[in-house]
Amino acid sequence: MMGAQPQERLLVALAEQLKLPLLQIARSAELAQLEGAEQLSTGTLQIAQSALQLIDSFLLGTATEQGSLALEPVSLSALVTDTAHELSPFAKQYGCDIRVSLGGRYGPVMAHRKSLQAALSTLAYSFIGATDDENLGKADIVLGVHKSSHGMVAGVFAKDSGLSSDLFKRAKALYGTAIQPLSRTNSTSSAGVFIADSLLQNMAATLRVAHHKKMTGLATTLLPSQQMRLGGL
Repeated sequence: MMGAQPQERLLVALAEQLKLPLLQIARSAELAQLEGAEQLSTGTLQIAQSALQLIDSFLLGTATEQGSLALEPVSLSALVTDTAHELSPFAKQYGCDIRVSLGGRYGPVMAHRKSLQAALSTLAYSFIGATDDENLGKADIVLGVHKSSHGMVAGVFAKDSGLSSDLFKRAKALYGTAIQPLSRTNSTSSAGVFIADSLLQNMAATLRVAHHKKMTGLATTLLPSQQMRLGGL
């Protein structure tokens, strides 16, 4: 894998990530058959949907070139609220809650809504999956937004995520050469993290470790739409 292209490495990581939910689907299906159930459980449906979200996000990321997306004003508060609502049933399957934390009221930012929502969703799936690790225990997953000197910060955070800038930097260097580049914080291959990174790069944005209200997570910084216009970008 050392000489593989970035998209090839991403595809391998995606395949590794999908092993867990697909195995869970198979086991649940077998149990349903033994119990005479005609339909799969709600939990199995949520697992399947998480796998489909990863695939859709991957395809969205590969369908566009970096910086080629048409950006538009997007309401972060509405976007993170919608995303949290969609992810809530899946989070409950892992015994954790997902909530929204908005550090104030803001105007819209310049972004590609579909890509940004997909990035936050895949990040959240990775954080939720990490709560299944016995070393992390059960925790709240937070979709947070706050202002910074560079713009609006939006990301996914947890109280005990175990993330640091150095760890994330090393994980990006190992990505594609190790199955679990974020093994200290996630028992899976963390493909969702790198899919989100790819989606944000297509928007000319960057994924980084950030802090929000005494929590640590992964986030990106976006320009307010008025600042974008005034800057002539």
